[in-house]
Amino acid sequence: MTEEERGQIHASLDEASKQGLFRSVDVRPQIKLQADAPKIVIAIPMGDKDDPDLFVCEGCGHRHFGAVKCARCGAEGLAEKRLRHAGLVPIEWLLNAWQIVPPLLCAMQIMVRKSVLSAQARNEMTAAAIEHGAKYIFYWDDDTIIPPKAIYDLHNAMERTPDAAIITGVYTTREPLPEPLVYKHQGQGAYWDFDTTPGNLEEIYAAGAGCMMARIDALKEIEATLGGPWWVDEQDMDAHERGEGRILWGHDIRFCRRAIEAGRTGKTSQEWKVYLAGWVQCYHFDVPSQTMYALPSDAPCFKNKNTASYWDYLWKAEGHGTGRLYPELYARVLEEVPAESNLVDVGCGIGIFMDMAVKKKRVRAYGYDISAQAIEHLKERWLDGEVCDVRDFKLNHFPAGETVVVSTETIEHLDDARFAYFLGECQGARRVILTTPDGKLEGTPEGEHVQEFTQESLSERLTPHFRVVTVHKVEPHYLMAVCEGGGT
Repeated sequence: MTEEERGQIHASLDEASKQGLFRSVDVRPQIKLQADAPKIVIAIPMGDKDDPDLFVCEGCGHRHFGAVKCARCGAEGLAEKRLRHAGLVPIEWLLNAWQIVPPLLCAMQIMVRKSVLSAQARNEMTAAAIEHGAKYIFYWDDDTIIPPKAIYDLHNAMERTPDAAIITGVYTTREPLPEPLVYKHQGQGAYWDFDTTPGNLEEIYAAGAGCMMARIDALKEIEATLGGPWWVDEQDMDAHERGEGRILWGHDIRFCRRAIEAGRTGKTSQEWKVYLAGWVQCYHFDVPSQTMYALPSDAPCFKNKNTASYWDYLWKAEGHGTGRLYPELYARVLEEVPAESNLVDVGCGIGIFMDMAVKKKRVRAYGYDISAQAIEHLKERWLDGEVCDVRDFKLNHFPAGETVVVSTETIEHLDDARFAYFLGECQGARRVILTTPDGKLEGTPEGEHVQEFTQESLSERLTPHFRVVTVHKVEPHYLMAVCEGGGT
């Protein structure tokens, strides 16, 4: 960056500060820190939404910059579409900000730049962060709802990944069918099949910068090696109509690309890389429709896993509703549960069945599920349970011989080893009630079910473990097995 460019940035910051368009606030930690403690700057660009020079044709909906006549339909007198003025954030975003978990032993400083486009705002706040001696800068858009531990997790990942110039979370386009703003290779479109396992980082090409942390030392080397500003806005909404292709935003991608290019020059301290923290899943909030956009549950990154992060995502989406759950099936299972018994629900989800059993059969209930999100919802229902993988399950919460085990829509997700272990652990139970789809269940994401059962095959799998096994067809698409007399 030239001295002239640097001077322009500082002049812009000075003028913005006088007008109240740039603010910087220290976040006081709950513990006393040394003066040289690492600092994270949270940089929040707050331009007008949509853009200060964006117009939308009321007739055909075409978007223009600074135009007075629609280039598509010829309509005169375009209506200016400002969703909200700079600095006004949705209440959803404000509540999200209050929940943020800070990293331990780190100082944090929040910077806000209003009323300019994102690239300019980020450039200015990046320059200010460097001057303030920050170790990391976290770029956070004012329409991105991040997980409470996003900054904590990204800082953790940065500290243990010294070649990371950038580590980013995942957020999506604001469309009815959203796509992840994550790119593995240039020119190949959105990258869907990334790893969502907590703690696992994956090298990528670029990502949207709504939830992105960068290392200040890397940014200094990028500037020294490649020159110029870190962020550059390029946009021409109507270029395609002139036969010149289409340029729209893209400063996020260029920012990531510059980090990779600088690292490959051989002139930096190391080869800088861009990583994705695929488990840091964000919402993209659309103000007019009051809609949160996130990856659909059948996205490839959530398939073929049956991991805790996969089920966390599903149960977070389910919330307190019944969603994919089936009251008719639960009612049939409930008929087999003795009143006032001890009930253990393995794969309990958010506790829909447990809630029914407690209220209608007055059971003492305890749940197990691989998803921490599900157990959190469970406890909000005043039910009890714990996070547990089936391979670690022990039938010991209640006396085994006095316990009824229920597992609905779970065994089809278990591989042979987990299923065999689960049945062995249940042999001492008073009664075991299992439900599963009858064969292949239409609409199930590929890879989510690792087993398929028929009435005959399920009976064959259970008979070696229990003296009495009865498998019923529960119309229209399910099987229910009732087992007793284990240990033979």
